Formats: sequence, structure tokens, C-alpha cells
Amino acid sequence: MSNPDKDLTTIQITKPVRDRLYRLKFRQTYDEFLDELCDLYESTERSAHK
Repeated sequence: MSNPDKDLTTIQITKPVRDRLYRLKFRQTYDEFLDELCDLYESTERSAHK
């Protein structure tokens, strides 16, 4: 089920973190969820430095 149009990599996380991510990502792919999480973190950081 590989998508040749995407440049993919892997990350290693512990089982408890994986299970936590699974519960949080409701109806999203991990990629979508982590992208949204990164956006949220970056906007929070920008706001904190103003």
C-alpha cells in the first residue's frame, strides 16, 4: 500500500505513546494528526514569543 508520490520515513515511539496517539488522532491518519499537532505547536510558540 505504498504511495510512490510521497517521501516517507519512520519514527520509533514506545507502545504507550503509540496508544495515546491512536486515541487522540480520531478519524485522521497519523500523518494528518502529527501535521496538525506541529502547526498547533508552532503557532503556540510564536504567540509565546510576542
